[in-house]
Amino acid sequence: MKITSENQILFFKNNEIIRFESVANNTIIHFINGTSSEIHEPINSIEKQLTDVDFIRIHDEHIINVNYLTKIQDNLSDSIELENGVVLPVSKNTKELIINILNAHIKN
Repeated sequence: MKITSENQILFFKNNEIIRFESVANNTIIHFINGTSSEIHEPINSIEKQLTDVDFIRIHDEHIINVNYLTKIQDNLSDSIELENGVVLPVSKNTKELIINILNAHIKN
């Protein structure tokens, strides 16, 4: 995976990244090994650069790698849980779309 940020191009393996998190106009990349790195690029720009179907936007502030999704909570506060135990909100507007994408992903 290639991500352009300011005047640099960053390269990562898809399976290294568990999620992206928006913080102001920056994005924090969370890695599966528990480390993170903040880049000066808004999450909307990151989303446009992601061409791999392993990544989906679940909320205004979060993009996840579906390979690390372990649970979808279907209650008053819709959320998902990742392999590392982090629980994130899921936008009500995109929840059904997320489930459809995940179902298609599981079949592949």
